[in-house]
Amino acid sequence: MEIKPIFTILTDRYKMNVHELRIPMSSDSRSPRLGLRLIYHGLFWMLIAAIYYFNYYRLVGNAEHVWIFVVKELLVVMSAFYSLSSRKVVTVFANPRGIPFILLWVGALYVIWALTTYLACFIFQATFKDYGPRFGKYLELVLTDGPFSIVKNIYIFALDFIFLISLPVGPKFVKIMLEQVLTKTRLERDNLELELNFLKSQVNPHFLFNTLNNIYQLLDSNYDKGRDMILRLSTLMRYTLYESRHHFIPLHKELDFIKDFIALMRIRYGERVHIEAHIFDIEEPYRISPLMLIPFVENAFKHGPDKSPNNNFVKINIDVADDWIVLLVENEVEVMQHTIKTYESQSVGGVGMSNILRRLDLHYKGNYQLAHGVRGNIYSVHLKINLKSN
Repeated sequence: MEIKPIFTILTDRYKMNVHELRIPMSSDSRSPRLGLRLIYHGLFWMLIAAIYYFNYYRLVGNAEHVWIFVVKELLVVMSAFYSLSSRKVVTVFANPRGIPFILLWVGALYVIWALTTYLACFIFQATFKDYGPRFGKYLELVLTDGPFSIVKNIYIFALDFIFLISLPVGPKFVKIMLEQVLTKTRLERDNLELELNFLKSQVNPHFLFNTLNNIYQLLDSNYDKGRDMILRLSTLMRYTLYESRHHFIPLHKELDFIKDFIALMRIRYGERVHIEAHIFDIEEPYRISPLMLIPFVENAFKHGPDKSPNNNFVKINIDVADDWIVLLVENEVEVMQHTIKTYESQSVGGVGMSNILRRLDLHYKGNYQLAHGVRGNIYSVHLKINLKSN
């Protein structure tokens, strides 16, 4: 039977999800959405047209002929607005190197607006005479230097252009930028979630392997204790299978998990190993990332009693003070076989120390303290995590 790598499985699952999402919509389900969009767009452009109308009405002083400029403005702005609906345009603009294209796009819009404004003023002056002196000065300013007078006098007409563009196109442009930021954020979140799940997947199988091996060894010597270990193992596996799926869980569940694990170790080692455990009851409803503490506890047994029968001391102390959970784990080691340098390169709970540090950084970066090393014949781990940083 071929076993697929984890990333192959995830890739296949992703492709299946994409395929499921690309179910063609029926014409019946599409038409109501299309109708609603047409209504929304129609109401939106009616509002913009009303704003332009009253703006030019104040300037012209004659409501009868204002429509020429309203139509002109709508044609330019609608062209700009719907050009931003193109995925290719959005992709170019969203790229950090797309700033020159944005400037080129704005420049082209200004030239188009300048030419259409000149044409509208030319038609208006040739056709209508009933307008106030204020608008007459505006026509003179636009028409005096020819079709490119507005382009030449950009310092005069820039505010008019900004007012024209900013009303409908500004929110559209901001929406595009926000969508790009949200897409990037979702991608980063999904990548972090995938990485976290992969890191957790390294912890769970190792724990199961070690515990089953312990039960196998114990069944030969003490059948009743072996059965007790199996019952406790079922509780532990229920935790690792279901609770570890969440990013954060109630702290008391993590502590109960560690208590059950220590109970398994007491059954396994019996009187041969002195296990000193002080896990205080926590009243505050704190939350913690699952399986964050157990690798250090498991490591004490793996590199202590499992390494040598002379290593017969393990101490675990867990408490909470001022919103910080404090974990202290100590185990006896063979000094001649373990130095500080080699011990710090050892794996923790069957997975690399880099794995544990990565998980701590992902959830508690800047909000945890970790110290570990050998002093004399005692290896110790001292971990503090700020639980309020969740």
